[in-house]
Amino acid sequence: MKKTVKLFVILLLLGHSYAFAQTARVTGKVTGPDNQGLPGVNVQVSGTTTGTSSDASGNFSLNAAGNASLVFSNIGYVGQTVPVNGRSVVNVQLAEDQKTLNEVVVVGYGTQRKTDVTGALTAISTKEFAQQPVTRLDQVLQGRAAGVQVSQTNGAPGGDARIRVRGANSVLGNNNPLYVVDGFVGADFNFVNPSDIETIQILKDAASTSIYGSRGANGVVIITTKKGAKGLKVNYEGQFSTSEVIKRYDVLQAGEFAEIVNARATAVGSGLPFTTDQIAQFKQNGGTDWQSLVFRNGTGQQHQITLSGGNDKTTFLVSGNYLNQNGIVNNSGFKRYNLRTNINTQINDKLSFRLNLWGTRSQNHNTLDGGAIVQALAWAPTTPAYGADGQPTFTDPIGSVYRNPLDYLYDQSVDANKSGININGGINYKLPIKGLSIDLQYAVNYLNAQNLNLNGKRLSNNVPTASRYSAEQVTLQNTNNLNYDVKLGNHSITAVAVLETQQFTNRDFTASASGLRFPQLGYDNIGGNTAATVASSYQKWTLLSLLGRINYGYKDKYLVSAAVRRDGSSKFAAGNKYSVFPSVALGWRLSEEEFIKKLNVFNNLKLRGSWGMTGSQALGPYSTISAYSSAQVAFNNTAATSGVILGNPGNPDLKWETTKQVDVGLEMEFLNGRLRIEADYFKKNTSDLLLNVAIPSYAGGGTQARNVGEIENKGVEFSIVGTPLVLGGFRWETNLNFSTLQNRVISLGGLPRLGQGTGVGAGMSTTNEFMLMPGEPLGSYWGLNYLGTWKPNEADQAAKQGRVPGDPHYQDLNGDNSITTDDFQIIGRAFPKATGGWNNTFTYKGLTLNVFFNGVFGVDKLNYTRAAALSGSGDARQFILAEIRDYYRPGNETSNVPAFTKTYQPFTQSSRFLEDGSFVRLKNVSLSYTVPTGFIHNKASIRVFASATNLLTITKYKGPDPESARVGSNTDTAIGIDYGSYPNAKQYTLGINLGF
Repeated sequence: MKKTVKLFVILLLLGHSYAFAQTARVTGKVTGPDNQGLPGVNVQVSGTTTGTSSDASGNFSLNAAGNASLVFSNIGYVGQTVPVNGRSVVNVQLAEDQKTLNEVVVVGYGTQRKTDVTGALTAISTKEFAQQPVTRLDQVLQGRAAGVQVSQTNGAPGGDARIRVRGANSVLGNNNPLYVVDGFVGADFNFVNPSDIETIQILKDAASTSIYGSRGANGVVIITTKKGAKGLKVNYEGQFSTSEVIKRYDVLQAGEFAEIVNARATAVGSGLPFTTDQIAQFKQNGGTDWQSLVFRNGTGQQHQITLSGGNDKTTFLVSGNYLNQNGIVNNSGFKRYNLRTNINTQINDKLSFRLNLWGTRSQNHNTLDGGAIVQALAWAPTTPAYGADGQPTFTDPIGSVYRNPLDYLYDQSVDANKSGININGGINYKLPIKGLSIDLQYAVNYLNAQNLNLNGKRLSNNVPTASRYSAEQVTLQNTNNLNYDVKLGNHSITAVAVLETQQFTNRDFTASASGLRFPQLGYDNIGGNTAATVASSYQKWTLLSLLGRINYGYKDKYLVSAAVRRDGSSKFAAGNKYSVFPSVALGWRLSEEEFIKKLNVFNNLKLRGSWGMTGSQALGPYSTISAYSSAQVAFNNTAATSGVILGNPGNPDLKWETTKQVDVGLEMEFLNGRLRIEADYFKKNTSDLLLNVAIPSYAGGGTQARNVGEIENKGVEFSIVGTPLVLGGFRWETNLNFSTLQNRVISLGGLPRLGQGTGVGAGMSTTNEFMLMPGEPLGSYWGLNYLGTWKPNEADQAAKQGRVPGDPHYQDLNGDNSITTDDFQIIGRAFPKATGGWNNTFTYKGLTLNVFFNGVFGVDKLNYTRAAALSGSGDARQFILAEIRDYYRPGNETSNVPAFTKTYQPFTQSSRFLEDGSFVRLKNVSLSYTVPTGFIHNKASIRVFASATNLLTITKYKGPDPESARVGSNTDTAIGIDYGSYPNAKQYTLGINLGF
């Protein structure tokens, strides 16, 4: 009897379990806090791929087992997991996610709820670049924030990048934004490891940046690094990559090149350099592909280990990063080592302590522009790469007058090594008064820079040269904050008062030598030489700042923010040391008004406006003091005597450049946070512009820095962030931004124009390549307007200039029948008119696909690389590019490629070689897969990924890369020239991420 009862119970339980395991149709409705149906809620059967989305009324329907659980999730709401328990109807009410609604962002010297921010601020989430193999901060910022233009001007690993927030304000000064890392003001963005970043905020308008006073005119990038959390976690990420040049120039093959050379020689009446047999051999055997000898497939690897943990009181994070990249140009590369430690301790409920330490070491080797890349398009394909002795061919008899491209790769070393240490610690104490706290922070930043250069025997005509530059920089910072945060009924007040000091010291030393006796020892044996020079310098400046800000809100819908900062700098003379930078901003959250709530459309609708002043110390220390220089002078035919002469005169009346900015913005949020739109209009004017003004010889000569001139930047910014599709287990998140910029010089203090040169083009430039002129933007190209070739019906007019049909035809502005510098004019603009980015993330099950585009529009580039290879004059001597096939000749008189004539005179500084540098680039495509935790018994997390960078570039630019340029990031008056620029690479990466 007992056995029968037991068997009956077992069968009953099995039947019950079987019934619960049966799949049945489950329906229901998802509502929000107001009991209204929520559309687009993701409903998924836990542990499976079965899922659906609620319809416009919040209803859903799917198949699920009776013992299953349903997972409900939607942006802006707290997710829920609900057991089915055999039911056929499951209704759920989701609560608003207060964490999302009260998202906190970092602003200058504090934090704010995003909904309370009255200034123009862009936050970049780590989710936006988590799927991409970024190695530097500029790669993180590029294309992800409206109003922020990032150009990787040097595509070499560890190469230079130009970052601008809402244009450029200064001629003499640096227009890079200010970087603040964990409260340290003035950090070097090159030392920031993206894997250590927790949050990034970009402050753009004056209401946001004026809190940084004399340093905020170019925008502020605030970075907070990751902290530890309770428990112990270990994470490893490894990446391995290969890279290649995006595009190469189309050049003539050896046989065709020889034919072109002979055709030119025939046209000008000189002897033929190549015989018929030689041309036949070149066509049969080929020649030298110089681009293949210069470029290679680069390789790279990156490894990151992060250890974090802690308890209820103390947390820690330790991370180490190693990056090693070999460039796409032979014998070039970059290495970087990073170590970071962050410790946070809550000593008691009132007192907390933090300590951040990081160290870095970077090594650049031969990552400069020019050299080998230029000569690869100048040396003739008919010239062998190596001679009979096995050494690179020393001279090119027909092509370039310079050295073999291989010598620029292997007979020189250009190394730039940097080592940095930062110690940043602080304490925070909550005072007995409610809402009042004090924060004290101290930071020490140390940087050691070494620039090491060597030119061997071949490049130096058997007089090897070397130089070493060494610099030590120490920055000390103390920041003392008094914070007040209180809410009284409908009123909320947040205030901060700060006293901050900063001191910077630089000591450097340079030694250079020629005629090295043992060049094989390189720059490590400068002492063994025939001639040497040494130099050293010292700089020091200090900054004392007092600042205050108050944020006031009424009923969370009427917002006011006001700030003022007073800076005092040792760079200025008495009477001009101090300046005040105020700002005010207003915000109105219309979505909190009853008449807007009744529309049931907006989750957030905010109108904001701001005005403020920021400044710039766009000059070095001691600029107010007259300088002296050493000189050698001979008296009465005697030997030269050393002496001292007056250098550039100082100007004790120098003062801050001042930028005033107005901003109007609108923020909108719809569909429970699934769609967010933000738009801004800004206008900023920089006055008291610092310029170097020429001094007449009778007054001592040279130049003097003066406060003259004005620059204006204005534009529109637009961004849209949304989740267009949530369907079952599929999710699409997108972020689109677009911005316009109009930059122009308003005044030069009475000067009609001011030339700005680069020295990049050497003999290719007739005069300064850029011109500052009122009404024109910075970076305006100065050159001749190319009208094509003289045509047969223009023979008489051409003859007046000593030309014949087929010769280059340039616009004669003054009509004197002679092409001179008087005929130069503005021919183009290097400042982009618009930039944009579009980031998309698609997820399904454990798969994640990221597709990221960025674009630059309305920008010109002066392509000196192409000019040198297509001008047939100067250093290159012959035509290398395949474009020459279309040269002007009988039967091809419509061509605008000049003919081979005795009167041929090209000008490379002309619109002929000015190209449209606009582009749209598929910056990144990555696919990752996260292994289900159940597969590995919940012991670890595993993610594998593959990505392609710079996979596709749509552009009219004829060079390898429309983004790269020869001029560095420290100037905005002379930019955009491509002359042997190191191009960005197309890169493929495989990686794995392990978490324990």
